Amino acid sequence: MKRLPLLVALATMATAGTVCPAYPTAAADTTLPPCPQSAAPISPQATSPHSDCRMHSGALDFAVNYWTVPELSGPGAVKVVVTDSSGAVVQTIDELLEPSSPGGVVLQDVDGDGRDELIIPIARHPFNGSPNTRFAVWRAPGDRNHYERTQMVGQAVYPSGDGYLVTNAGALDSRDLTFYLPTDAGYTLVVVLTIEAEEVDPNTHRVLTVVCRAHQEDGLHAVDMSLRQAEESFCASPAAKAIWPDAERIQIRQWRRGQQ
Repeated sequence: MKRLPLLVALATMATAGTVCPAYPTAAADTTLPPCPQSAAPISPQATSPHSDCRMHSGALDFAVNYWTVPELSGPGAVKVVVTDSSGAVVQTIDELLEPSSPGGVVLQDVDGDGRDELIIPIARHPFNGSPNTRFAVWRAPGDRNHYERTQMVGQAVYPSGDGYLVTNAGALDSRDLTFYLPTDAGYTLVVVLTIEAEEVDPNTHRVLTVVCRAHQEDGLHAVDMSLRQAEESFCASPAAKAIWPDAERIQIRQWRRGQQ
């Protein structure tokens, strides 16, 4: 297959979010070596090998196998077979990857609920000069064995400190914080904050003042807030205050009047 038709075919499959390449249908391989685990699976510098391996969390095992083709510089897809303590397959997870995928599949409790999520880095691309990773988070609530998928983008992912999961993305002079609410269906995107450096000391490059604004409010019904209420609440959250913590927070309405 020529390179261009292959990439077009893979791009078409990507629109569905997952991919089902021609893997063998046999049960999970129990002879795979342990997967390398990363303390920070999503960060601007985080990299790890794409190697066939095996992970364990709770009562479940995860067999990871990558699919590659000569036309691509990296793996084209990954398959994760989830089995229970009896060895029965409870779920098969397929993800389409781009050649820029920075690392392998990892397990980590990114939302702080006491149970590991499955993190799959899909691609890494520059955004305003800074690298950001597009990745999938597969989550199973409580004692359920079925995982639900949410796609995210950022340079870091962590608990917000007040019940949400946050992805931190952006560039040197602005940050986009996306707040997700953990649910039985994975995560619901609630709101996105953009925190911008408004005034910077030209000598020390220290950020003196910042402005925080909320947008992409499609999920605010999940927390019963208006956009203005969300802006006031989320801009005062621990996650937002951790961005340039020493800088003065300019009230958004005051900043908007100054821009008129």
